[in-house]
Formats: sequence, C-alpha cells, structure tokens
Amino acid sequence: MKSARVTSLLLIVGLMAAGLVIQVAERDTASPTSAAPVVQAGVAIPAARDEPTLSSTWYCAGGTGRRGGFADHVLVLANPTDRARTATITVLTGSVADSPPPVSTDSTATTATAPTAPTTTPAPTTTTLPYKPIESSWPLPAQSRVEARLGDLAVASLVGAIVEVDGGEIAVEHHVTGPLGRATAPCSTTASTTWSFPWGVTTRGARDLLVFMNPFPDDATVDISFATDEGVRDTARYQGFIVPGRSVVGASLERDVTRKAQVSANVRVRSGRVVVDRIQTLDGTDGREGITLALGVPEPALEWVFPVGETGPGLTEQVVVFNPSDDVAEVEVEVRLDDPDTNTLPEPFELTIPPGRYSIVDVHAEDRVPEGVGHALFVRSLNDVPIAAERVNSSASPAPRRGITVTTGSPVGAPIWYFAGGGPTESRDEFLVLVNLDNENAVTYSVTGLAGGQTIAIQDLQGRSIEPGGRAVIRLGDHIARDVLPVVVVADGPIVAERGLYRIGGGGMSQAMGIPLDRDIFVPDPVND
Repeated sequence: MKSARVTSLLLIVGLMAAGLVIQVAERDTASPTSAAPVVQAGVAIPAARDEPTLSSTWYCAGGTGRRGGFADHVLVLANPTDRARTATITVLTGSVADSPPPVSTDSTATTATAPTAPTTTPAPTTTTLPYKPIESSWPLPAQSRVEARLGDLAVASLVGAIVEVDGGEIAVEHHVTGPLGRATAPCSTTASTTWSFPWGVTTRGARDLLVFMNPFPDDATVDISFATDEGVRDTARYQGFIVPGRSVVGASLERDVTRKAQVSANVRVRSGRVVVDRIQTLDGTDGREGITLALGVPEPALEWVFPVGETGPGLTEQVVVFNPSDDVAEVEVEVRLDDPDTNTLPEPFELTIPPGRYSIVDVHAEDRVPEGVGHALFVRSLNDVPIAAERVNSSASPAPRRGITVTTGSPVGAPIWYFAGGGPTESRDEFLVLVNLDNENAVTYSVTGLAGGQTIAIQDLQGRSIEPGGRAVIRLGDHIARDVLPVVVVADGPIVAERGLYRIGGGGMSQAMGIPLDRDIFVPDPVND
C-alpha cells in the first residue's frame, strides 16, 4: 500500500524533472498550479458551530412542497444542549426551470463551447416571484428535536429553507420522501461560488434534479458544465443560468444531458453565492430503485473518508471521483478491511483523472475485496490536486434490503458528531459506523441519545474502544428502540461517523455522514496517512 503511493509519487517527480508535459483533453496540465486547499469544517463539510457564538445558520435547498410530490421536504432540527433555543425558519419557493427547446441530434464534438447567455427565457426575476419568503419562529427545547414540513408553511413546486438559530451546537438535517422512498442528508452551513457533484444518472427511468437556492436578495448567475463518457459538455441553457434572489430553482439534467449512465456536474457562480442539492431518482429500469438526496461539494479536498463499506450478494459499491481543477489529479482509493491481522489489505485502486473529468471505481471488481468483509474507504489525491468524491451503494435481491444511496465523504475528523434524524424501530434499522483516524492509538467513544429534554446513555455503548485505524459498526436496534432518537457520538480522538437507515422487509435505504462539531477538527494528510 505504502509502496504503491511512493511509486506513484516518484513517477510524477520523474516526469516533471524530465520536462515532460502530459496532454489530456487538449489542455496543458503539466503540474498543479495552485496551493493545496485549506479544509475548514463548516465549509468543506456541514458542521455545527461551537460555543460561544451568537447564532448559527443552515441552508436546506432541495425538496418539493405539494402533497403527493416526489420529494416532500422536511427539516429535522436537533438541540443536544441543555439550553432551549429558538430557530427562525425562512421558507423560499420556486419551481423547475422550463424544458429546453428541441435541438439537433447532429453532434461531432465531445466538448462543446456554449454561448455566454442563455438561449431560452431566463428564470423570473425577484420582482415577479410568485411567493414572498415566509418566516416563522420555532422553539427548540433542550436535548430534543423538532421537525418542520416545509409544504405546511408554503405550498410550491419547490421549497427550500434558511434556518437561523440563536446559538451554536445545533444540528440540522433534512429528508425528502416520495413513492420511491426516503433520503436523509445534512443541510449546508455555507453558500458558495462553486459546487461539484461527482455522480449522477440520466438514463431512462432516472431523474437527476439540481435544486439551486439563493438565500440572498440579489440574483445569482451560474454556469454548469457536465462530464460524461463523451467528454466535457457545456449546454447553452445552463450558461448564465439565473437563480433569483430569495428563491429556489430546479434544473432537470436529464432534459439536457440525456441517456447517460454517469454525469458529473460542476457549478461555477459568476455573481452571488448559492446552495445546491441534488435529488436523484431511479425507478428500477436499470435494476436500481430509490431516491437519493445529497448536498454538493462546495470545496474539493485532498482526502475523503467513507466509514461504511460492505460486500455480499446483491450489493454494489462504487466510488466516483471528480476532478474540478485545471490540473491532472493522481488519486488512490484505499480499501481498509476489518480485522487486518486476518484479512490481507488489497492493493489500492490507482486513478489518473484529467481536468474536469471523473473516474469510477467498482469496489467489488477484480476480487480485491473479499465477500462479506466490512471495510472503510479512503480516497486521496497524491499530487496536491483537490478532488471531490462520492460513494454509491445499491442493494437488490438476494440482499436483505433494497434501494440506492449516495454519500459524500468526510474531509475531516472530529471527536464529536451529531445525527439529528433517525431512530431504530421494528420497521427501520439504523447503523452507526465510526472510523478511527489515528493510526497509532486507540480511541474511546460513547453514544448518547436525546429524548424529551433528557439524555440517554445508550446501554453497552459507553466507553467503547476502536483500535488504531479501525472501525466500529453499531446496530442501534440492538441497544435501544425509539422512533425519534437524535444521537451524539463523543470520542477522545479524531473519528469520522456515518449513519445508515434501512427499511426492514421493504425498499428504502439512506446513508449519510454525521455533522461534526467544529471543535478539535483534524484534517488527514493524504501522503503520510
């Protein structure tokens, strides 16, 4: 594993010393031209603000607001502190942008340069919005959680929300529910000028919807480019795309980038800042069925950690790595198996990713990962070119669960993680998976639940240990049964925590990273990790 990394680095150095220039996609990408990014919790990953602070703000962009919608939007706010808080929820409304006009199917180029202005009627300006933002105040009792269905506050095709809380240590998630199931993810703690979405599907039976939320008064103008197996594409409709101030706008990618089994999307904002979620649905046509909800990546990073990994009949697992930079990225995907004394660590997957392009690793391919052996995934850039990475898991017969889910990795470790949603019941399984980022020392952790203004020290989950570099897999239903159960994971060292929610005896699965508290944040070193 280490030798593969060293070999890759020596090769890169050798090429540079020889004065060679790598020609990829007709661009000059000889060497990285910018410094490695500074990873900040709250920007690169949603994070709860530490005390003392006067306020904290969350942005929840995506979801529908009419009864019977395909992605009914609900907020989940958890207050793990012993002090009551108040949240101000401002609902922003909008709709999916109009379909583009018919275009010629004659295309001879894999990479197109689009005009700088949209060729269709732009989205409405702030002066013609059908709804004004709707603001309401919500009490957040100590050590409890509150849910708010946005369609009960404002009826619209799309609804998003700004959540402002009079203090810190608050976690906000949201979930979308429809005929294809439910998906849960953290809301954002930043608005940004760039967003990357490594994964996406626009084949028959799929819907790939980007939901743009502009929480500010002035209109925002964005450009969207797409990477497919045919190259990089800039569609005319999404150059100079307008997101009116204080509104949400949806972009259905399958209308413009059609019949693609893989589409990476890269958003760059010309003016203003936005928040972007992706809602992906699959109706089973390609063998996968379900709904996913994911926040885009506002800032790429050099390393992404995924605690959850499993193999077995009916399970698939892919890692999609996207390179939004102007330089070639040299990347490795390490599969760290449980019980390394028994299971020999497989060689990492090595990737060379051109600018603006993606690469996919089928973790179960090549027989590198033994069936039935759990694992964590570490995706690293080895040449200081920042990347974005998502993991896609799907499950079908004969696996005990069915569905599809997508998760963005964590670029940081932290000792405290929050999970606002969830709760194990007879019909819903819940797993927590923790990874110890300290490769030299064990860490000790405890899991606490929140219920009705009290904390619950969950039985057999107090003072537990994780070996250096190892994982802990926790089936919460083995320890407690509560339909409403926000949890807090506290460790004495840097960990990454992920949650999986699975419908028992039916379709539906949702995996999501926890929300770290912005305290004692640890950023992994991709070369010396």
